[in-house]
Amino acid sequence: MTTTADRLEARFLGSVIGGAVGDALGGPVEGLDFTEIDARYGWVDDLLPYEKAPSEHAHFTNHPGSVTDDTRLHAILVGAILDADGDVVAGDLTRALVTYERDHGDTLSRSFVEEYVLKGLYRGRKLAFGGQPTNGAVMGNGAIGLLHAADPGAAFAVAYELAFVTDGYAKESAGIGAAAVSAAMSPGATPLGIVDAALSAADRFRRDGPLWRQTIVEHSWAKFEGRPNHVLIETAVAAARRNGDVRVLREALYPVLKVSPVGSEAGQSVAVALAMLVATDGDYRASVLGAVNYGRDNDSYATIVGALAGALHGIEAVPAAWRDTVVSANPDIDLEGLARRLATLVRKRHAQRAAVVEAVGGLIAS
Repeated sequence: MTTTADRLEARFLGSVIGGAVGDALGGPVEGLDFTEIDARYGWVDDLLPYEKAPSEHAHFTNHPGSVTDDTRLHAILVGAILDADGDVVAGDLTRALVTYERDHGDTLSRSFVEEYVLKGLYRGRKLAFGGQPTNGAVMGNGAIGLLHAADPGAAFAVAYELAFVTDGYAKESAGIGAAAVSAAMSPGATPLGIVDAALSAADRFRRDGPLWRQTIVEHSWAKFEGRPNHVLIETAVAAARRNGDVRVLREALYPVLKVSPVGSEAGQSVAVALAMLVATDGDYRASVLGAVNYGRDNDSYATIVGALAGALHGIEAVPAAWRDTVVSANPDIDLEGLARRLATLVRKRHAQRAAVVEAVGGLIAS
């Protein structure tokens, strides 16, 4: 791939391609727990070929570097953002999903997108995946954080709006994930600062009335507010601060990061990704490999933390051999082009907002 001296573009490339690389690293060992990964492969530190047959919510080809549904869904989302000129709403993503299904005649592609299309059409009137809090929305929404770079609150709100592909508390998980990527784009961002900004964005998005707040104070039965994302993330990050070794960290997290039997649970996905980011002090390679070797739905964990670390450091942090293999292995997804077009869009929107700020500033000063 070609390089760039533009820091905005470099960090967009880092996030988009960095997430895809994490996906491709985790895909071949997806669904195994870390003891099974250790027994079969040792410590996974490179792109592997797939042993399982291709399937709609996994890889489409078996060669090393092939991505899964995480990256495919992300590419559809980026397309929706670009088509909407950045002002993306749920209907825009639904249109992009329907278009993808219409334009792809093969069974794998149509099966992959079918549930998302139906959820987009029915919205809240029907449950997706039986109402499970899956990571379908958060595993591929890093582009929302890039669209609203350095504005976690705005990223959270848009991600929540577009999280119709999942249900329950997973909608908040989607917002937190996008807010984290947005925070990673802020000047001077740190892993712990990213966590704080993402959780604060979720807090600001809450709509509790004064009577409910009074109830929480006065009645013990109301003190459980049902905030699984905060509980999972705070638990995981606290463990990460105690255990900088990701091998030790995974043993500490396994007993505590599970609130349902859903393998692709959204809250667990965000918590593991943020824990790996904190434990490795944001290092791309170390955080992604920590997520890959964690096990469970590790391709999604690695996708999320890859997008975060890539946004934090830029494309140069992603090992060249990995990114070149992944880009070559997925010619049907123009990862580089999508990232560059998204950066161009954000640059244009920034100029538009700057003009508004200047105009209003003139009114204030007059």
